[in-house]
Amino acid sequence: MSTRFLGLISTTAVAALAVTGYAAQTHVRLSAAHEPVLAPRKTAGPPAPSASPKVKKDTAKDGKNLDACLDADCEVEVESGQRIPLDPKYGVNGIDVRTDGPRVVFTANGRNSKMVTSMDATIAGSGSSSTVNGLTFRPRMTKDGRIIVQVTHD
Repeated sequence: MSTRFLGLISTTAVAALAVTGYAAQTHVRLSAAHEPVLAPRKTAGPPAPSASPKVKKDTAKDGKNLDACLDADCEVEVESGQRIPLDPKYGVNGIDVRTDGPRVVFTANGRNSKMVTSMDATIAGSGSSSTVNGLTFRPRMTKDGRIIVQVTHD
């Protein structure tokens, strides 16, 4: 056999393999392109818990209703000169509030005691709080300069 004939057979075989491989790849691509895409199936399970309504950071949960604090569990907007009323069982006659910009001064008078504390309401995120007789006060300032106080008890 001549070298020329072997070269021709080899070249033809390589070309045939290349064309067959290309055709196979093309077929796969076309098949994948025409197959329907199925949506993922939802699995049955317990319903997602409903999210509780979120209170905006610029609003107080109890608004301006200072009487909501009688049970020492409230979040109210306060202004200078107001008094936050509390049930006498907490040992204080209420909390007097004075504000001067971001500075909030709380004054609590009890049976035989008086507590005065001053806090900066702009640093509320860092844990600014004051506690007297198991009552904790956490002031924060809104973007528009209003003061909101959260009152909690042990």
